[in-house]
Amino acid sequence: MVKKNAIVAVDIENVTAKGFGIARVNDFVLFTEGGLTGDKLSVRVIKVKPRYGYGKILKILRPSPHRIESPCPVSGKCGGCQWQDCDYQAQLGFKKDIVKDAFARIGGIDDAPVADVIGMDTPQPYRNKAVFPIVPANGGFEIGMYAPRSHRIIPIEECAIQHPAHIPVLKALRQHMSHYKISAYDEIAHKGVMRYVVVRTSKATGEIMVVLVVNGNGVPHESILTAALTEAGATTIVINRHKEKNNTVMGDHFRVVIGEGFIREQIGQVWYQLSAPSFFQINPVQTAVLYSIATDMAGLTGNEVVLDAHVGVGGVALQAASQAKEVIGVDIVPEAISDAEKNAAINGIENARFICGAAEDVIPEMLTQGIEADDIEEGALAQGRRVVDSNDEIPAISGTMPDVVFLDPPRKGCEKELLDALIAAEVKTIVYISCDPATLARDVKRLIEGGYTLAAAQPVDMFPMTGKVEVCCKLVRL
Repeated sequence: MVKKNAIVAVDIENVTAKGFGIARVNDFVLFTEGGLTGDKLSVRVIKVKPRYGYGKILKILRPSPHRIESPCPVSGKCGGCQWQDCDYQAQLGFKKDIVKDAFARIGGIDDAPVADVIGMDTPQPYRNKAVFPIVPANGGFEIGMYAPRSHRIIPIEECAIQHPAHIPVLKALRQHMSHYKISAYDEIAHKGVMRYVVVRTSKATGEIMVVLVVNGNGVPHESILTAALTEAGATTIVINRHKEKNNTVMGDHFRVVIGEGFIREQIGQVWYQLSAPSFFQINPVQTAVLYSIATDMAGLTGNEVVLDAHVGVGGVALQAASQAKEVIGVDIVPEAISDAEKNAAINGIENARFICGAAEDVIPEMLTQGIEADDIEEGALAQGRRVVDSNDEIPAISGTMPDVVFLDPPRKGCEKELLDALIAAEVKTIVYISCDPATLARDVKRLIEGGYTLAAAQPVDMFPMTGKVEVCCKLVRL
């Protein structure tokens, strides 16, 4: 039995999506942070469970052939990425293995048709959005990224994966807070002003949106800070009021200080307007690749009715609109639906319509009723679930069933009610985009049990230097 604080020599056999190396001590599995396949390590056991534990590297006895010198000064300390010290081509191989393992171990699919991971020609920098926590520290504050599995902040002065425009914004905010002695939010005492700063940059236009998340109505000396952030490159600045005692990043109230309150991004031929609360992929280069794969998997000919169950600001739905008869998108975030409607108008897309509501609430009812407007109104709205604004007409999709459904859920995957509804409706083709191979494998297993076959699985490297991988799957009705 392996005991806590024991020092053991281990060989790393493979890696996990969270960046742990996997080793075995007899039948005991030891997850070691920072371990790479091929490493031989001296490890201290820091946590023990009945069948597995966690270790910390004390010394690299024999380095993996995939190890390289990290270009990042806080590599191994910051939790923003895990594999700065790993060869990029090896990362792509690791990620394919992670996807295949999830399908086999969780989905029960030993022969899943997983293609090679599509990587980037230039994998750094790639992130167009970052959320930087601001916390009390040493009588003042720190802005940066959390250390792995902690609330301890690693100050960020530079970052290899972030868009370079993010760093001057941090510097300007840091100087302003220091000069005017503005406090950071203390989540225990529920005191202090600054909680987070969110920076989002457009690859297409160079526009920079800065969102200041505050425990209050504004920032002291706001006009001076606005001028400093504008000089640092910000084209629009938004104050987000967040007074709740929780760990969500943003509250519900947004106030535009300067600019339009959004930035614009282009993917393929489609322009997207992105407001502060709206979700959008963080890697614009690979997003174009991902959306192209998704629409190809859909096999659209111009005659199909398409349903996007997690449409966000328009995402893949607007890419598919030019190849489909009709597209309808569903999302639970009102601001995202508003952006999606604006994005359709901006691009002159007239065959796309949108509903605001939880996919697992709205879509089963739509499919049961053949996506008829009146039935949705009598059901979901009568039960108090917000579907669309009260002044809007509830869209219907030709009173029929969709031919293709796009799924792009959050990391937790799809709700059982949504998958069961798609199975019952016998939708012909499902294109499932996932950022978590484990929940993807779980949901694909349920769809296979419901009568589908997994026709293709294409991983795309949206998150270089991390263990995360995006996967686009095609499932067809048997």
